Amino acid sequence: MSYKLGEYLRELRGNRSLREISKLTNEEVSHSYISDLEKGVSRRGNIIKPSPDKLLSLANVYHVEYKKLMELAGYQTDETSKPSNTTPLSSSDLIDVPVVGTIKAGPNGVAFEDYQGTEVVMTNGLDISYEYFYLIVNGDSMIGDGIFDGDYALIKKTKEFNNGDICAIIVDGEEGTLKHITRSDDSIVLTASNTKYPPRIFVGDRMNEILISGKLVRTMRMF
Repeated sequence: MSYKLGEYLRELRGNRSLREISKLTNEEVSHSYISDLEKGVSRRGNIIKPSPDKLLSLANVYHVEYKKLMELAGYQTDETSKPSNTTPLSSSDLIDVPVVGTIKAGPNGVAFEDYQGTEVVMTNGLDISYEYFYLIVNGDSMIGDGIFDGDYALIKKTKEFNNGDICAIIVDGEEGTLKHITRSDDSIVLTASNTKYPPRIFVGDRMNEILISGKLVRTMRMF
């Protein structure tokens, strides 16, 4: 995303607060995400490319041309500038996926924390009857699978898995983590792919400490 978009959005907001603008979008764009857009990067220092839906909401609030925001964000809006071999995308081909830095156990299952905005994801290969979210990887426990600190892990929200799958797992109130999971009748084993971390084995009543928040679909590296 060009920083010119951030400067332009800050100019449009004027003296109004971030929360006021967020309310005018009917909370479709959070105040923290608007702040990140104005700075041009997330709190983790990652470059942000807002989705067309978010830009449309802001264009409506600021009463400016949607096309201008799209161009400042780096989208091609001139049909003649598109390569001849591109396939047009419809709105049904894309979904907005929340990006979170932390997941924890909440009163209704999984609670998202450290919300980082959204990323646009193509629905190709996804079962859109499920919900999805990006979990920002923290640490080096899964480097053996090519999953590194700061990567975005796309998670399908489901409690179903096959032994050996990589899942986003919450253990007894700890922050969520990615691990290979293997379950038998009397135990659950969580295994990292970095050999410096030993497997964690849960037996008996301790198996109830495990909350499966979803299964890894793929990862994305942010530069």
